[in-house]
Amino acid sequence: MTYMEKFEHLKKTYGKKPDLSKLTEDFAAQITMTDDDCHGIFYVAYLNGALAVEPYDYHDNTVAITVNSVLLEDILKGKKNPVEAYNNGELQAWGNLGHALMMIGALKKEPAKRKPAAKKAPAKKAAEKVEKAAEKAAETVKEVKKEAAPKAKKAAAKVEKAAEKAAETVKEVKEEVKAAPKAKKTAKKA
Repeated sequence: MTYMEKFEHLKKTYGKKPDLSKLTEDFAAQITMTDDDCHGIFYVAYLNGALAVEPYDYHDNTVAITVNSVLLEDILKGKKNPVEAYNNGELQAWGNLGHALMMIGALKKEPAKRKPAAKKAPAKKAAEKVEKAAEKAAETVKEVKKEAAPKAKKAAAKVEKAAEKAAETVKEVKEEVKAAPKAKKTAKKA
């Protein structure tokens, strides 16, 4: 990004609708951007109740600031603290540092406040409840299966034994039925 592109971006983004309510005195801040691709100077001046942001140097400035454009924008977005950046040596300033903070305060854009989450539609809430109930039912089925498995094995073993006894009884009855006609014949003869 060239110097003019960066300057126009900063002016358009932060120079429009500045908050002048906190400004208590006139100032002229000259800002030198140190980036290789958009190195240049511009000023922000508050004089006689009006704020000007122009792509020139300001010889009679009340504060001079040297900073890279990324850090400057982070400060204006509220992502970085200007005092910490100054103390860390990421930003240099000479002159009236209070004027630098006033300039930042006038241009700074507060981070957008989060909108409260939209209320969920009743149908969506109902669907969520049904989904939760289905999950809970699936868990209950798993638990019942775990508990029922040993009992089912015992019951199956009992049924198998009963089936074996029933098969034996059926076999015995069949033998008796086969033997019954012979017993009738023997009884008639006697």
